[in-house]
Amino acid sequence: MKTKLKTAICSLLISLAAMIPLSYSQKYTASFLDIGIGSRALGMGGAFSAVGGDGTAFYWNPAGAALIDHRLHITGMYGPQFGSIANPLGNFHFLGVAYSLPGGAAVGIQWIRLAIDDIPVYGRLQGDSYWDRLHDWTLRPSGEPEGMIQDTEDALFFTFALRNRFQMDLGWQYNRIRMEIPVGLNIKWIRQKLGEGEASALGLDFGTMMRIYLADFFNLDPLGVLTVAVHLQDLTRTTLSWNTRHQDTMPLNTRLGVSYTHWLKTWQGSIVLAYDRDNRWGLRHRWGLELGAFNRVHLRTGLDDGRFTCGAGLRIWRFQFDYAFLTHELDALHRISFGLRF
Repeated sequence: MKTKLKTAICSLLISLAAMIPLSYSQKYTASFLDIGIGSRALGMGGAFSAVGGDGTAFYWNPAGAALIDHRLHITGMYGPQFGSIANPLGNFHFLGVAYSLPGGAAVGIQWIRLAIDDIPVYGRLQGDSYWDRLHDWTLRPSGEPEGMIQDTEDALFFTFALRNRFQMDLGWQYNRIRMEIPVGLNIKWIRQKLGEGEASALGLDFGTMMRIYLADFFNLDPLGVLTVAVHLQDLTRTTLSWNTRHQDTMPLNTRLGVSYTHWLKTWQGSIVLAYDRDNRWGLRHRWGLELGAFNRVHLRTGLDDGRFTCGAGLRIWRFQFDYAFLTHELDALHRISFGLRF
């Protein structure tokens, strides 16, 4: 009974969330894009705008796509939205391809989808008031849905990024300092279909980083790389236009991030410390930690606005497998990602 009640509550909340874009509220427009992608990033609490370097970087900061370390990245993720993996209340998918070009450039195309099936639709209540239905049982609803509808939300991203490597000379007292200022741009197309309602939009994201090799700055070989990042999402205030002539606008979101990567030569790995903050729907803080060894195994943990996250990754030949566990008010969430590098 307890499990059934919990499932019913989750189903109701997801259904209500799916209805938001058809309401007269601007808040939480295209909120499926706030769920997050990539088990590596999610295991680190989503503190990833100043990390990048894999096939999910475009989402957290398109500039991070310039840091991919192989010519071709194919990345995917599956995430059940509440309920069991075999029978979730919703299905969240991601698939992307990123390609590194000569000169430090990179391009990518990525697809994100959230699908919720069998959302019940109920008719209008009969009578003029609650008291009418209380005194006349024929006006009371049967509790049976009149039908089912589906909510499908898709986003297609086209990413362009450039690494921009150079060396800075601060004078005779310093060595030449290696620096990088990657920049990136997302052009995204969003489509949402809920029952007979349909909407679409075009949006633009811009991101940049500054990466400083501290070993050069302080002349200490053990030091790693300090990165600061800025990601401006929905620069043009992306607007979903519905076939009902209603419009929902996504406000500009400014994501700021900082990370430090320290190389562990003895263990053939690294330690990554990261922090992000954004302000789309209110100030949100994210903290992340990743430990890597032997260029194969990674352990991760983090806090996403106070919610605990953790995960692990394993690299075998050209394959990368990652898992993330996320805590949530409704239920725990599991994310499974794969990557293939050439």
